[in-house]
Amino acid sequence: MAMKTGLGSILKTSVPIIVDLAAQILMWTIEINLVSRIAPALMNRTFPGAGATAVDALTAVGNVVQIIILTFTALLIFVFGATIIINRLLGEGNHEEANHFLGQSIFTALFPAIAISGLWYLLAPILFEFVLGTPAAVTVVGVEYFRILSYFTPFIIMNFVAIGIVRGAGDTHLAMITGLIVNCLHLVLALFLIFGLGICPPLGVRGAALAAGIAHTIGCIFTYSVILRGKSVLTFNWHDFRTIKGSTIKRVLRTGTPITLEQLAWMVGITVVIGFSNRLGTVAAAAHIIVLTFQRLFSILYQAFGMGALTLVGQRYGASEHDHARQTTVQFFWLVCAVVLFLVAIIFFRARYFVMLFTNDPEVLSLCATVLKVAAFVQIPKALSYVYSFSLRGVGENRYPMYLAIFGVIAFEVILGYNMAFTFGLSLVGLWIAQGIDEVFKVSFAARRFYSRVALLTG
Repeated sequence: MAMKTGLGSILKTSVPIIVDLAAQILMWTIEINLVSRIAPALMNRTFPGAGATAVDALTAVGNVVQIIILTFTALLIFVFGATIIINRLLGEGNHEEANHFLGQSIFTALFPAIAISGLWYLLAPILFEFVLGTPAAVTVVGVEYFRILSYFTPFIIMNFVAIGIVRGAGDTHLAMITGLIVNCLHLVLALFLIFGLGICPPLGVRGAALAAGIAHTIGCIFTYSVILRGKSVLTFNWHDFRTIKGSTIKRVLRTGTPITLEQLAWMVGITVVIGFSNRLGTVAAAAHIIVLTFQRLFSILYQAFGMGALTLVGQRYGASEHDHARQTTVQFFWLVCAVVLFLVAIIFFRARYFVMLFTNDPEVLSLCATVLKVAAFVQIPKALSYVYSFSLRGVGENRYPMYLAIFGVIAFEVILGYNMAFTFGLSLVGLWIAQGIDEVFKVSFAARRFYSRVALLTG
């Protein structure tokens, strides 16, 4: 019997993902906003002699968030590798094997989680000073935040992997509940620890790092308690931890490698562009972080619909309902079009008011409002790119989106972006125009490939 796919199914799958991802991105946005309001006296007391300001704190935490996202993108090899396989197994009705892949993926992810914790602590100064090219004050603040967070990294990563897999397998409600718990707790702790409410002394940026680490550790404990009690769509057996199957792990890694490289290419490109913005000066660096923060916030919608497309299209593909998979993607296309056009209109006509949520610095405010209007139009092809690239993965086309992403990042984000910003003197606006060209390129070729692939499958 064919599975039903309509607006109801799409929303049922996607809305919890939106809430889940929104909670995380919104909390990052709030955290950046909170540290931008730390009093000068507290900044001087916390970082004596560094000359760090609240604007430096905003830039530092924004850079840390990018490093976190870049790191987690590399770990998508476990999340998407397992998710693609598990969805096909669930479509075939093989639930036991799906649980096996969950257990093996989680156990394997434990080792890089521990290694990353140490690397974050040791490499923090190098990442800020040499890779991102941040000013001295921003480096001091960012390294302190990053090193505190590194103590909690294994718990943060293990929660990320488990939640990512069960979310991709269709249990979007567990991911949503966990996201709400973690980020509500993060917000409360951040208010107390940053500004010293009640009996807590004001810790400034250090308090922000502690709040994030504690909240995500508690979230990890909650996630695994639910999965192990069999209350999710998937569970795993401790036996999977004692009997590692090399063939299972290789299959997960092989399946997840193309999509991970694709996402990693995007994140590397964003990181390089942040480095460009840091070299354009303090004003441009702060403005870029603010605009990028808004894009991350809006991107939760694209990611949610993309994950929804991956889940539903993948299950249709596993059940050999190829034409139904095509119809699902078309429905996602029109829904995302409506949502993103509404967002673009709001951003464009109210850009200055959005920026004022973060800063009243006149130079940053003026530049950022202009750049945000340019970035608004970038969201249209960016949103649709998620729909088609994730749908391609759902029908087994994993490598093509990777090739598009790698080429686009090198040709447009890095080479074209650098020349538009520095050679042609367009500064920050040039970086965002280059990103828009990249997104148009990717969505055009991804859409063409998807429909050609489905046409071939349906004969």
